[in-house]
Amino acid sequence: MLIIMSIFHGSGTRYVTEIIEQSNTEDFAKNIFPVLFVHPSIHLLGLAVLGVLTLFMKHETRKIKFFIAILVGIDAILAFYLKALVPGIALLLSASLFLIDTKTIDSSKPSTSDSIL
Repeated sequence: MLIIMSIFHGSGTRYVTEIIEQSNTEDFAKNIFPVLFVHPSIHLLGLAVLGVLTLFMKHETRKIKFFIAILVGIDAILAFYLKALVPGIALLLSASLFLIDTKTIDSSKPSTSDSIL
């Protein structure tokens, strides 16, 4: 889900950059805006890749997935703050899935070294 959101967000970069270039915004804002717009796409893609990498890890996956869930949850809060309801819900769902996954991994085998905190 995070990869899809990253691609979807990144696909709008050219369109949004053209709109900002045509506006009467200061040159500084016009120069910095594309970088600021692409950053969330890179952020989401990085979190998704890290989540996929945990599939192949043997240790400490709960901790990594827990912190991915926290970061994606913060992104969801920011999306809701910006009144972006659909991305906020999608991010919140992704964060919830990571949290659920931290609870279900190795639930049959108790481990003290792979606890969340």
